Amino acid sequence: MANSLRIAHLGVAALPIPHPLGGAIQRRMLELARAQAARGHTVVLYSAGERARRTTLDGVEIRTLACRRRMPLRDIEYMRKAIAEVTAEPADLLHFHSLPEGATLARGLGAKTILSFDNFFFRRGKRTPLFWWYRRALRRFSCLLPVSQFCRRGFQHYWQTDPAPIHVLHNGVNLDQFTPDPVRGAQRRRALGIAEDQKVVLYVGRVCHQKGTDILIEAFARLRETMSDVRLVVAGPSEQFGSLAGTALTRRISEVGGLYLGPVDESILPSVYNMGDIFVMPTRELEMFGMAALEAQACGKPVISSEHGGLPEVISPASGLFFPPGRADALEARLRKCLVEDGLRRSLAEMARNNASRFAWPGIARRIEEIYHAC
Repeated sequence: MANSLRIAHLGVAALPIPHPLGGAIQRRMLELARAQAARGHTVVLYSAGERARRTTLDGVEIRTLACRRRMPLRDIEYMRKAIAEVTAEPADLLHFHSLPEGATLARGLGAKTILSFDNFFFRRGKRTPLFWWYRRALRRFSCLLPVSQFCRRGFQHYWQTDPAPIHVLHNGVNLDQFTPDPVRGAQRRRALGIAEDQKVVLYVGRVCHQKGTDILIEAFARLRETMSDVRLVVAGPSEQFGSLAGTALTRRISEVGGLYLGPVDESILPSVYNMGDIFVMPTRELEMFGMAALEAQACGKPVISSEHGGLPEVISPASGLFFPPGRADALEARLRKCLVEDGLRRSLAEMARNNASRFAWPGIARRIEEIYHAC
């Protein structure tokens, strides 16, 4: 690129980066920073941890700042420390991720301020006495980047304000990391004791009511009444990323004959996707994008998803099937159809990788350059 930029990325301080059990925000920050560094930009990614340190990964400098406070005050402590460093080493752009206070705290630095966000409630939204302060704070950004059209519409309706320029910037996927690999998938199945003749219905993500895990469990229980050659596998933390505790919902997975893996390390995540025959995304509310559905498609897996939120933007009719949110009976019907009709399942799988390629990180990095220069 002709105009190289110095870019600082700042995100929520709940988990350090990189984190083997991190979520969508952490992955987006690191993958976007990598893609920008590959295009010749100088990129610094600020992380929060117990100890201060500096490392370099794929051309990205990761500066971990020692933060002692608990959330949500930890975010403020982290931002103040990061902005102090940026003051000493000025950046052209401060790219905040789900930190609506960013532009206000960075006033006077002379840098453009960008806000990416996966949800538009920001610190409990209208339930916080600071709602009007946040409403004004959002106007201070040079540009706002919701993760989907659904997220954009929700933001504009919820905040009812004339904000900074707003552009949709989808999350991306690493097509080198997430790729079809039947051999690794078969190895993972054997390691978990899953028979070769069993079909695997897979879910990866937080195990909670909002994500619709209970709907998937109910649909699978119904399915098992007439189909014995199918196995449910669930991977992910209960409730929140970073949690290792079990819940009534995680115990229910085993009760219906499923297998709960808990949070899985990112190093084995591609093999987990590849062990599945069908990936399910059953979210009932507030699904702004659906990164797991995108990663599953990148691994060549058909997706059955609730027709909700940003999921129709991520899954094409050629690569997946939809069902009404909250309807376990409808999900069971879609699962049965996809399991029984081998031709349909293969057709969806063949188109999945092609659909996922629309979201490759190099393309996302090119798109955001245009936004940076326009705002």
